[in-house]
Amino acid sequence: MRAAARAARRRARFGAWAARLRVELARRGARLALDAPHGADFDDPPLVKVRWAPPGGGTFTLRLGRRVHLGRHTVLDLAPDRDCLLEIADEVSFGQGARVWLRGGSVRLGHRAQVRDYPLLKSDGDLRIGARVLVGHAAVLQCTREIVVGDDCGLAERVSIVDSDHGADGTDAFYLDQPLRVTPVRLERNVLVSANAVILRGAEVGANSVVAAGSVVTAGRHPGAHLIGGVPAKTLKVLGEGG
Repeated sequence: MRAAARAARRRARFGAWAARLRVELARRGARLALDAPHGADFDDPPLVKVRWAPPGGGTFTLRLGRRVHLGRHTVLDLAPDRDCLLEIADEVSFGQGARVWLRGGSVRLGHRAQVRDYPLLKSDGDLRIGARVLVGHAAVLQCTREIVVGDDCGLAERVSIVDSDHGADGTDAFYLDQPLRVTPVRLERNVLVSANAVILRGAEVGANSVVAAGSVVTAGRHPGAHLIGGVPAKTLKVLGEGG
């Protein structure tokens, strides 16, 4: 009986939050498409920021699996004039202070992914985080076209992954006025990215590799089952039986 009562309170609490989300989107001319039959748990209701935009008609689609925990002080930052998708699979948990910023793209989190404290997941492309991935404290994933993090990957503290940049050419031209250069990023399964590493646009890291702390991984194919490190990062040694 107690478990049933707790579940009922959980669903009611989530339902009240979803109703407020729907109203907030409607005030900005947007819609909510909700697919969350099991609701979600949270320490406090996620804060919703719907950015000012011209009258639009965008739809925010929210899909939640079973036993999703949205943590404490989670922020959803949404663009009301564009279609956005947040898809969270079963048993995903958030820590404290996570920010999901959707500018017309999608963020998808696989089964049992863990999002630790104070990360930023920003997308106007397709950001896909696989099953059992750990997104560490203060990590930043900024997706313009496509970032794929394979199953079982680990992103340690303050890791940054970006698939675009404006560059700077040494002239007086403001860097944000420079052309935006975009190339997808892919981490295959079971890649460990150590603390403070940066993965830049166009990088592809093969399965079972380790990226050393503080490394800068530039565009190109980096082999699987290797230690990769340095600025810019290079293959340092074979791991496993080959080492």
